[in-house]
Amino acid sequence: MLLAAGAGVAARYADATAAADATSALDRLLGRRRMVRRFKPDDVDAATVRRLIAAALRAPSAGHTQPVGFVVVRQPERRAALGRAAFGQTFVGDAPVVLIVCADVSRSRPRYRERAERYGIIDGAFASMCLLLAVVEAGLGACFVGAFDDAAVARIGELPPHVLPVAVVPIGHPAEAPRRMKLRAVADVVHEERW
Repeated sequence: MLLAAGAGVAARYADATAAADATSALDRLLGRRRMVRRFKPDDVDAATVRRLIAAALRAPSAGHTQPVGFVVVRQPERRAALGRAAFGQTFVGDAPVVLIVCADVSRSRPRYRERAERYGIIDGAFASMCLLLAVVEAGLGACFVGAFDDAAVARIGELPPHVLPVAVVPIGHPAEAPRRMKLRAVADVVHEERW
């Protein structure tokens, strides 16, 4: 019976992957998104960075506490230090601008107490996804880097104790065209009612 139910799920969602490649603006934008790790030295101006951050701020947040904040890093020494803090992912320092996506848990702690950190990280991830899509729309490239030494990134960004680093996002003009990665089929990831 479980196999039959699984077959039903597969049949129901078999065409969903193809439908996701349809022609809507969102589908085209999602289809162009890649993680870029090689950048040209060309600058990304402050106005563009502000527009990208404004787009990131459109992400939802738990209880509309809006704990997300950004440290804009342009100094070459700090960018290189972020690459070292990201366990040697030196491409981080090659981008002309790097954003440290942060969660200010003092904004969510009054409402969510011990879960404030968890929700802040989730909210930072939501904002990061919006940021990545805005980067693509702007004709730029970026990479979400979540592997880093939290204490080192906090030190480099001079974060106060109530502000957590969620991601390091290098942004610039792409010097590569990463290939499209194969995605799992919707039918392979959907479970009706239970796993």
